[in-house]
Amino acid sequence: MQNSTQPISYAQSKYKESVIARPRLSFGAGKGQPRLNIILPHFFSNWAFGGVVSALQVAKALTAHYDSIRFLSLNHLGAPEEMFNFSEFVENQAGKTIEYDAVFGDEPLDTSPDDVFFCTYWIGTMVWEEHSRLMEMAGNSKTPFYYFIQDYEPGFYPFGYRFAMSQASYRHHEYTHVLFNSHTLAEWFDEKDYPFAERHVVVPSLNQYLRERLDNLGWQLRGKDSDKIVIFFYGRPEQPRNCFAPILAGLDMFFNELSPQERSGFHVISAGQEHEDIILSSGVPIKSMGKLSMEKYASYLEFSHIGISFMVSPHPSYPPLEMASFGLYTITNDFGPKNISSNHPNLKSLPAPDPVLLAAELRRAAQWAAKRKSGIHKAVLPSCISPLTWEENARALDLLPVYPCR
Repeated sequence: MQNSTQPISYAQSKYKESVIARPRLSFGAGKGQPRLNIILPHFFSNWAFGGVVSALQVAKALTAHYDSIRFLSLNHLGAPEEMFNFSEFVENQAGKTIEYDAVFGDEPLDTSPDDVFFCTYWIGTMVWEEHSRLMEMAGNSKTPFYYFIQDYEPGFYPFGYRFAMSQASYRHHEYTHVLFNSHTLAEWFDEKDYPFAERHVVVPSLNQYLRERLDNLGWQLRGKDSDKIVIFFYGRPEQPRNCFAPILAGLDMFFNELSPQERSGFHVISAGQEHEDIILSSGVPIKSMGKLSMEKYASYLEFSHIGISFMVSPHPSYPPLEMASFGLYTITNDFGPKNISSNHPNLKSLPAPDPVLLAAELRRAAQWAAKRKSGIHKAVLPSCISPLTWEENARALDLLPVYPCR
């Protein structure tokens, strides 16, 4: 019997949505003045945490070599009041041209042989790839690009299209000038033997707002004297690498070993991504605070006693380093070359994000926290964090600028 189902067009097919759209670029003659294009996931200042802020500060050190700077968003632009103050991230602003635009806008993005790219995320390298294709079609040589690598991004995905494409972004060989955001991440890539033209490591820094908060406290942490021991964990249910379910399981094991009266002496908070409030089988509630502003985040760090932040990644992750800096007994995990236990006396890195190991460590953490409720303690940075800013660390590398190939 003949199948009567009518075929659908490619435009109607659900399968086209699984492939990331290639950026549309126009290609002109240019003005002969190199232009540095800083590609970011978005421009929203209220959601500028970890990776976006560090990328902006590292890129600022590179802007010293260029008189024309353009910031490019991989998202829609948003209202002007929602965006960064771009001039804050350009060095020696006088006489420089500062622009901003969206990569996936209604019109093709204008490019020319003058353009140099600073990529901060694997999808951003597609802009460089398309520009390189247009350069070759025009009879020009490809221009190398900066790649600020902040994690092993193939690990964000199961084996498949996105895994393969993110991994391919590391294989542009002599055109890739890499800046890693930590030594452990650089070691991971060294083991995989990726062929980069240039390789540098920018030592990570504490978030500027958190540093200023500690400055205002005189780097003296007041006693966290409260009726309850506060457990503050980095909860992102939709990010498998943050191991939300194992954290819940470990918490439940820990609380099930306590009497109802002992359980009442704890308060558990989840932050990082909004989810429904949860009541564990032990009856202990978990309050979801969602994604916090830096001000609220710092406040929670100041009054919490125990921190939990798992990250299945060679990137050391900022939350456990921030938690330890604010005096929390911080439980995290090892991965590959990453083991940060020796970087701070408050950091406890488990061999794996195992609920059983977490429950056992929480027993020690609770005993420690009960003794630390009073007194004043000195805030100490983990040894893997630089006392300088991202920008200063990048500038100290004395990087040779990338210029268009003529």
